[in-house]
Amino acid sequence: MEKQMLHQQLELATQQFTDAYELIQQAKTSGNEEELMQAQNQLLQVDHLLKETQYQAGQDALDNPQFQQTFEKLHNARQEIETYRQNNQ
Repeated sequence: MEKQMLHQQLELATQQFTDAYELIQQAKTSGNEEELMQAQNQLLQVDHLLKETQYQAGQDALDNPQFQQTFEKLHNARQEIETYRQNNQ
C-alpha cells in the first residue's frame, strides 16, 4: 500500500473514531441506549477499517503511530461502553 493511501485510510479511521466517541459521550450523558448501540456499530466499522488497512499495508500500518493510537483508543472506547453498561444496569 502506498504511504499516501495508508495516510488516507488512517485519517478516515481516526475521523470515524472521533465521530463514534462523540456519540458515546452523548449517549452516556443522555442515557440513550440506542445511541450507544449506534456508537458501537461505528466502532465496529473503525475496527474493520483498521484491520483492512493492516491487511493491505502490513508492518507499515502497525509501525504507524496514528494506527497505534487509533487502535488503542478503539480498545479503550469499547471498555468505556462496557463499564458504563455494567454501572447502569
